[in-house]
Amino acid sequence: MAGMMRRALLAGAGAWFAAPFVEAVAAPPSIEFQVLRNGRDIGRHRLVLRREGQDVLCGIEVELRVGLGPITFYRYTHENLERWRAGRFVSFASRTDDNGTRYAVQAERAADGIAVQGADGAFLAPADAWPTTYWYPGFLDRGAWIDTQFGRLRRARVVPAGQDVVPVAGREVTARRFRLEGDLALELWYRDGHWVGLAATAPDGSALTYRLLSEPALALAGPG
Repeated sequence: MAGMMRRALLAGAGAWFAAPFVEAVAAPPSIEFQVLRNGRDIGRHRLVLRREGQDVLCGIEVELRVGLGPITFYRYTHENLERWRAGRFVSFASRTDDNGTRYAVQAERAADGIAVQGADGAFLAPADAWPTTYWYPGFLDRGAWIDTQFGRLRRARVVPAGQDVVPVAGREVTARRFRLEGDLALELWYRDGHWVGLAATAPDGSALTYRLLSEPALALAGPG
């Protein structure tokens, strides 16, 4: 039964990406980042949001390619469909192709926590755990997060790191910088509660940075 439910959720996520997102709403709010590796453009990280009653649904798509001309050395794709209700995380179903290695994760709120099925099997995450998708207001207030690629529980310390000027949709704005130390090791930038930047070191040692190309137009409920 659990396997059937998992396949059904992932099939639903696939349908979400197969039709374009704009079929759900005439002009859905979206967030799009340019992804840079050592300063060179390697792809996009997109989030498209829509309301469904009191819920917010977020479709996430990441497409990265490292290569030289027509020759591809590395390719990465990730798709995720999240559901939030009144500021509370409800569920997600994701699938990832990491240069030929594939993963699928399902996470769903249960009575006593978050039921997760991932690369290492099934476990129950704390009820206040959120997915590692960074975009929802209150992300930094968590004590634990669920890795959306592998389905593993991650813990980290959030360290405020001052303010920076960052590019956002063709202009420069001041944003607050936060450093995550622990199972999650990266830097995030936020402005007025919105995620506007990221910097991290890739497994091969290269520097990854996110440059925001567009901003969301959806008012979101606070965390709960």
